Parts: sequence; C-alpha cells; structure tokens
Amino acid sequence: MRADSNHTEPSRVRVCRATYSILALVLFICIVVQVYLAGMALFGNSEAWKWHRTFVHMFEYFSVVLFILGIVGKLSRRMIWGSLGLFLLFNIQYYTAHGIAGALHPVLALVLFWGALALVRGSYPFLKK
Repeated sequence: MRADSNHTEPSRVRVCRATYSILALVLFICIVVQVYLAGMALFGNSEAWKWHRTFVHMFEYFSVVLFILGIVGKLSRRMIWGSLGLFLLFNIQYYTAHGIAGALHPVLALVLFWGALALVRGSYPFLKK
C-alpha cells in the first residue's frame, strides 16, 4: 500500500479536480471581465453593452461543467452544489437585467463574483497535487 494518497485516487479523479480548479479560475476571470464591460458601458462607451450581452454566452455554462467535474472528481458537497448555485444565479441575472428588478442585477453580480472566488480558493489545492 502506498503512503501517498495522491496515487490511490484514480487518474480521472485527479484530472477532474485539476480541471475543476482551472475552469473555476477561468470562470472567475470571465465574471470580472463581464463586470468591467458593464462599467465601460455605464461610464462612457455605450457600445460595450453589446459586448456585455454577448460575452456572457461564452461562459455561462462553465458552472454546469464544474458541477459535473465536481461529481466525477468526488469534491465536497459545498463545491459541487456551489457550482450549480452559480448556474442558478446566472439564470436569475437574465430576469434582473431590465425593469424593476434591475437593481438586483449588480447585487447578484457581486454574489457571482464571491461565489466563483470561493470555488477558486477551495479548488486551488488540487493544482498542487
């Protein structure tokens, strides 16, 4: 029996965990860029609204992939369900983009930011193995 637990895990678990960590970081960066685009649109370049509306479609489903990677990678329930929670928040964002619920849109963006950051911080140790 090996003393190093890293070698007792199936390679698919290790790969899924490392992939989860990298994809969580990419998702976090995309959220930061998305907020930046909204700021650009608000404070000068109204063309950025088009970019803001389009860019989200490039990463909105990353959280579903994280959910699947979390299950296959045998991550904690917090990480697995946190991924799915981000997907739910992305979908709620569409309903808050206009109208009376619009004030919630930037608030939910903050929740997405902190939720994605929590996934990055929680998955970072997987890159060290």
